[in-house]
Amino acid sequence: MTLALVPPPARAVALAIATVLGVLTLPLLARQDPPQFGGAYARLEPQRQRLVDDWVARFSKTTGQVIPAPAFYDDILGLSIKTTFDAVTHALMTTTLTDAGGGDLGNVLALVAQVNTVRGEVRGEAGDRQFRIYVQLTASAYDTLMRSREFRRGVDNSVFHKGYPINFRQQGGVPSIQVSMSTDRRAADIDVDYRSSKFPVAMFNGHLASANSDVRAGNNADRHVTRWTGLQDWWRAFFGFRGPSPTATAAEDSGLLLPRTPRLARATIEASVSDFLQAWLIEGNAMAAMGYVSERAHACLARGLDDPSTFDRGMAPFQMLMTLRSTHEALRAAGTATAPTVGVRLPQPALRVVSQPHHARFVLYEVPDDVAAEFECDSRLAAATTSPPKRVYGRYFGAMFYIAGQKAHPLALLWTRERGTWKLVAWRGAEDSPIRDATPPPTDATGTLPAAPAPVDLARTATRFLEDWFIARRADRAVQALSPRAYACYDLLREQSDSQATPAADAARRLEESMTRASELAGTPRTLEDLMAPAPPVHPSVRLLQHARAEAFALMSVPDAFATYGDCAFRASGQPVPADFPLVYGATFGMNFRLRLSGGEGPVLRMVWTKGAGRWRIVAYDLETP
Repeated sequence: MTLALVPPPARAVALAIATVLGVLTLPLLARQDPPQFGGAYARLEPQRQRLVDDWVARFSKTTGQVIPAPAFYDDILGLSIKTTFDAVTHALMTTTLTDAGGGDLGNVLALVAQVNTVRGEVRGEAGDRQFRIYVQLTASAYDTLMRSREFRRGVDNSVFHKGYPINFRQQGGVPSIQVSMSTDRRAADIDVDYRSSKFPVAMFNGHLASANSDVRAGNNADRHVTRWTGLQDWWRAFFGFRGPSPTATAAEDSGLLLPRTPRLARATIEASVSDFLQAWLIEGNAMAAMGYVSERAHACLARGLDDPSTFDRGMAPFQMLMTLRSTHEALRAAGTATAPTVGVRLPQPALRVVSQPHHARFVLYEVPDDVAAEFECDSRLAAATTSPPKRVYGRYFGAMFYIAGQKAHPLALLWTRERGTWKLVAWRGAEDSPIRDATPPPTDATGTLPAAPAPVDLARTATRFLEDWFIARRADRAVQALSPRAYACYDLLREQSDSQATPAADAARRLEESMTRASELAGTPRTLEDLMAPAPPVHPSVRLLQHARAEAFALMSVPDAFATYGDCAFRASGQPVPADFPLVYGATFGMNFRLRLSGGEGPVLRMVWTKGAGRWRIVAYDLETP
């Protein structure tokens, strides 16, 4: 089914483009002729103009509608979207890469094949989901960064940048560029970090607040031009004063028309599925329906392509919107829009029917993690990075139905929670389903396999370490949990005021001083749970474990290779983390937590534990930032 498009006026086309790309702001709707206030397309260098040209051209090719790229850039983009694009692409363009012999490898922007989307200020989103660009990379981007002297592949992202675990950091201090890549090395999340992430101050200074990557905040623009010369801070002239706060233009970029949350944000799974179908098929409100669609579902649009790498992620939201609209139009034309779906029962024993009031319209199933993993469309676009998930229930649900008049072609929708709301993460025709007539593996009495428990002595040692540090405020006792191997971490994360390298013999004392300072800054909490919270891992190779203090900190089973490649002496040597390493478990465990800050998110302190001579010790630590 297709949607016939009538060419609208140029400005209407511009508004459509901006709506689809998630960059239109409400104030623009009230202005017939929005003023240009700097940062014009004409002032961009040819390399950056080509990215904008391509971005808009791809939309025109998808829809058949045409708008000049300058009009889109100058008149439609909201302020924080434009400043984010300007600052990030400027940093990329002015960073030259060289190989070990000093040979020219071009600038970093040349590694960007196309822009998928730009995110400025997004109310309610985490710090690692704002003020960044999402791009498709060239085929040689990964190898070029690995060869370059200016970037180093570090320990994988395990908490932030979900879907982009491969971590490249620009060297030479802050501000710096971070390139986080997908496992297929073709997509990336790129931002600029303007704030230092040194221990222990970074645990408290709000590094993860959106201001960390917002070029307009504080003195970030001054920091930018100190490292990458030539950026014009045109937004300051527009406001008529220096140093606007990051919230000074919040109204300019809030109220994004492409919804990021469902209209029933805290509803049950059955109510969420029902409202999605109501908005989509009965009301014809495709925009409201899009609020239920996760970005993970976009990969389903690539199913069937001869070369999935050609999938245009940047146009995926618009393709989804068109698909939803065209389906409703077809139902309305057929006169079946008032009762458009009928539930479908499947006999597969892997699925468990959920009793719910909308059973006639769709049958709801609990879907185990192993079946869900095979069902997700991203699983067909990336190589496996960990062992298959187990037959565990509770995280995923499936809705089965057929659309009126299409009984031979039932649909299956896979749902899970994202940031507290139910989202559609994949869809497929039932005849294409990976569900097998197989007997489920043995389960406990509730039908759910419990998560593996953490080693009891590790959980006890980790709790004692944190209580010595923050509750008893006895850093002299807490520091004894650190192995001498961890002393090298001090220089990697020391404050910039400490200009000299620290002798190993002196590192324990310096670490104790830093830990004492951290406990003083933390005040006097009554319990660990009052002070800190766990940060659930998103890395596919990290397994969350159960323990009694899981509300305060997370314990994870991590590949044993993390003890080698997360080792601070290894990181300081400049050697890159190998592209692949064996996923062997059992000897190495991770711990992470973030402090509860009134000013927003804090960075995540990650520690690696191993056992030697019958004793658990911390062999490495670092701060993970977005």
